[in-house]
Amino acid sequence: MYNHNNKFDVDLQYGQEGERWLTWLGTDQAKVEVKTERDTWSDTGNAVFEYSSRGKPSGVAVTEADYWLHIFKEKDQAVMCFMFRVVELKEFLRLVFKHPEKYGARICNGGDENTSSVILLPIAQLYRIGKIYE
Repeated sequence: MYNHNNKFDVDLQYGQEGERWLTWLGTDQAKVEVKTERDTWSDTGNAVFEYSSRGKPSGVAVTEADYWLHIFKEKDQAVMCFMFRVVELKEFLRLVFKHPEKYGARICNGGDENTSSVILLPIAQLYRIGKIYE
């Protein structure tokens, strides 16, 4: 006879492990960089990754975090977010930087007074991070 509770028990355990991981992210042991996009992303469809500012490395290029949390807000309400291991995010962005046309991306200036160098990456491409195929 099939025990219908077995799958529930496994799913419950898996969910609880996820909750413990999320709790760990909120501790001093985890290094998480948080980037919040406000409003413009919903018109452009792009995520912005800064890698230099005023001629010096910045943003994703210098983060020492283990994880990168990218939050998208509309009217001060978070509507979605992506979390990446920084090592995979950096690897992917290097590919995008080398071949922006392949990813529908643009390399340009932005930020305050256009003093930052950024990668504008279609949000749909974020799903490819961690699944890099050249």
